[in-house]
Amino acid sequence: MRMILAYENSLSRDFAASHLAGSDPLLDIHPAASLAQSVTLANRLDRLDVVALDLGLHDLDGLTGLRRFKRDCRHDVPVVLTGAQPGPISAHVLVSAGGAGFLPYHMSADALLGALRLVAAGERYIPADMMVSRGVPQSDILLTMRERDVLSGLRSGLSNKEIADNLSLSEVTVKHHIKSLRGKLGARNRVHAVCRANELDIA
Repeated sequence: MRMILAYENSLSRDFAASHLAGSDPLLDIHPAASLAQSVTLANRLDRLDVVALDLGLHDLDGLTGLRRFKRDCRHDVPVVLTGAQPGPISAHVLVSAGGAGFLPYHMSADALLGALRLVAAGERYIPADMMVSRGVPQSDILLTMRERDVLSGLRSGLSNKEIADNLSLSEVTVKHHIKSLRGKLGARNRVHAVCRANELDIA
């Protein structure tokens, strides 16, 4: 998986790159120090799977920079924002601007890598505090098609392996989808996720 990690702070940039590289030696990580450098770098690459832009980039200006990257990058690539907190950016506004998710700084290397892989596969990663704890209406709880498929499997009482076999996915990917579902629904476990989906009348 080839990615661009753009952080204003060189220490954060180097730490994130080395942390992820240590989790998977097959990762091809290209660090950048600004939005402008990210666009230039992206357009030089012959292939690109995912891009992470830090909200602290001096030339990002929040969602304005996200839109600029999507406009100026020659690749149709998913882009996530990262930061300590999303601030005033809601899940609905982020997705409407073309963002594929938000990755908070406190994520472990494994969780961060799992989220980036989901996003590179065409899914979204929206943490719980952007979806549930802020009182986001049910209509704004955005489940991807795969998350809905996994939720259907959970409702049927299937195991992770059975869900994976039915959807032609790996068990690891199913686990990531369940984790994302739990976060979006504010659920403690898989059973609670089904209960929350039923309470919110999510099909």
